Amino acid sequence: MALTPNNIFTRVADTLQDVGNVRWTSAELLRYLNDGRRELAINKPDIYSEHSSVALVAGTKQSIPSDGNRFIDAIRNYSSSDVVGRVVRLVEREVLDAQNPDWHSTTSTTAIVNFMFDERSPKTFYVYPPASGGGHKLEILYSKSPVDIGSSDLDSTTVLAKEDLHTNTLYDYILYRAYSKDAEYTGNAQRAVTHFNLFASSIGIDKRMKYVSSPNVANQSGVPPKEAGADA
Repeated sequence: MALTPNNIFTRVADTLQDVGNVRWTSAELLRYLNDGRRELAINKPDIYSEHSSVALVAGTKQSIPSDGNRFIDAIRNYSSSDVVGRVVRLVEREVLDAQNPDWHSTTSTTAIVNFMFDERSPKTFYVYPPASGGGHKLEILYSKSPVDIGSSDLDSTTVLAKEDLHTNTLYDYILYRAYSKDAEYTGNAQRAVTHFNLFASSIGIDKRMKYVSSPNVANQSGVPPKEAGADA
């Protein structure tokens, strides 16, 4: 059965013993759900991964689409007329810096060979040789920021397709937020802690998955990176 927001809310309301949404309103639970989805996007970006052919701007520094949350990978070149080109390969920036300190200002090209990514700047990446612009494209994989679910979307046709395997994570996040609201009442503080710990445990797994989804783990085997510019 497809996962819907109401599926989660019904389960949460049963646990809270608030089936009529008297203490925790539907608007509150919806806000908690949207916050939880954003936490998933941050800690497990591959849930919201999308392929996109992005037009490159002139130079080395490039950006993911405006609806993106995080760059994940680059795959291949596309010409301005959408003809498939060569694959692109990850290279460590330190290697390229050492081999060619002037690589940012080398002759531009319409055939990208390498790309680089820094986790500290998740919405940008670099290409080598510098792109010439002019409509040349690169197929990338990026994490798309989830769009908030509105109250008008709460009907039987609203499906959380991407979060289907992460129902328990969202369930625990919503309960953590709900019990935190009434933490002064007996037992609720501990319940909030319990559900936060369950959520945090899931996020811990997600953080490892985020690490796996980073292109920069390509060299974790200990194999030296291939020389920059070398053929695939």
